[in-house]
Amino acid sequence: MRKTERDFYIAELISKLLKGDISPEEDLWLKNWVEESAVNRAHFEKLTDQSYLENRLKYWNAIDKEKAWDKLQQKLEAKETKARFNYLPLLKYAAILILLSTVGILLYRENSKHLQKAVNQSIVHNQIRPGSNHAILILGNGEKITLKKHAKLSISENDGTAVSSQNDVLAYKQDERQSGVDQKLVYNTIMVPRGGVYQLILADGSKVWMNSASSLRYPTAFSGKDRRVYLTGEAYFEVAKNARMPFIVKTNKAEVQVLGTHFNVMAYDDESSCKTTLLEGAVKVQSSAAVNVIKPGQQAVIDIQGQQKINSDIDVDEELAWKNGLFIFKDAGIKGIMQQASRWYDVDVVYEGKIPEIQFTGQMSRKVDFYGFTNILKYAGLNFNIKGKTVTITK
Repeated sequence: MRKTERDFYIAELISKLLKGDISPEEDLWLKNWVEESAVNRAHFEKLTDQSYLENRLKYWNAIDKEKAWDKLQQKLEAKETKARFNYLPLLKYAAILILLSTVGILLYRENSKHLQKAVNQSIVHNQIRPGSNHAILILGNGEKITLKKHAKLSISENDGTAVSSQNDVLAYKQDERQSGVDQKLVYNTIMVPRGGVYQLILADGSKVWMNSASSLRYPTAFSGKDRRVYLTGEAYFEVAKNARMPFIVKTNKAEVQVLGTHFNVMAYDDESSCKTTLLEGAVKVQSSAAVNVIKPGQQAVIDIQGQQKINSDIDVDEELAWKNGLFIFKDAGIKGIMQQASRWYDVDVVYEGKIPEIQFTGQMSRKVDFYGFTNILKYAGLNFNIKGKTVTITK
């Protein structure tokens, strides 16, 4: 890589680091560059200093952009007659300009009067990688099969249903000879651990996306009056239409009945409520205390007593952020944020002292490592002490 290309690449990596969407490979490359020399470390510390970036942002906002562009063109044209044209100042400004594109994100937190430096102990940290596609499949006979990323599987269940896994999707195909015939149901269970996600296609063609720390028990082939599955955790469903056989999702707090629709169910045992969010069609949500039919864009929230509340002003993108590979927070508290982090990064979170009453708004990719995730939270003065898979948070 030529020096000019390297300069721009370094600026791009620092920009990604500040935003928290740097990949593990890019993060390692940046660390190695910083450790190459004291000069590199000094540059890094300067370009990740909050006050420096704010001052440069004010400077660039005050510049006459058209005039600056004309001046740049004149210098480039002059190079044709000057053998020794110095690119260094232009590269320096361009690199800083790349970094300034992230400042708006760095300043997103409301009611913050004293932002700390963007990167705090950024080079030395325990790397905890983000989650990936993996799960455990439990067959009807109790056999457990580990579904690793990109692993292929091809087996037949006792009822003749073909079970296959390819491209990180577990798929079921019912034996055509058994189609329409009432038979004893054979159940499989897919368990997605913390730090995992997985997708499956049920025998009726319904698609299910499973979030971390979730499990789904389901028949390998559907028979009888309904299509009933049992969920713990969170999953997004795109149900194949079949008016004669309603699709029912059973959780520990509710029963969600549909004919054909798209919806998300969040029913973690460690959450105080169960949420069903509807995107398309209609669903009936039944709890111990109430029954409601919700419409697209609505959400049924069930508390521990079984009482239901219907929300009509929800942000669907926020509810489905996990499925779309994102973290999206809107006025979210530390505890709720770290609950998501605990599942996705497979870490245990411990608080020393009172849990800080701070709210955050923003979004980032779920591809970032744990350091990138926590980096933005350090603006509130939070400290993260990481030992193995245990994260201790102090104010």
